[in-house]
Amino acid sequence: MASPLNPEVLEAIRQQILREHPEMEGAEITVSTQRTCGHSAEVAAKVGIPQARATDAPLYTVTLRKEVLAEDGVPLPLIVRVTVDAEGRVVKRHAAR
Repeated sequence: MASPLNPEVLEAIRQQILREHPEMEGAEITVSTQRTCGHSAEVAAKVGIPQARATDAPLYTVTLRKEVLAEDGVPLPLIVRVTVDAEGRVVKRHAAR
């Protein structure tokens, strides 16, 4: 299945992740379109939180997933997930080890 992101943008994101997490070399990469969900202005006012900025720009979640073996032979999942816009700018990142 083709990625919704431009291949050059996806490779730049992958390289950026590998600079920070070199252990993710050879990891499986998946890209998914992020659903936009936000709270309405009415709800935001009621609970006292700032209203989310409305944007038409799509966001994508790029996930690198890899399993490594611990010293005792137990497989450990390594996951790095970044949320990016169509130009590859990172909006959010998360790493789980």
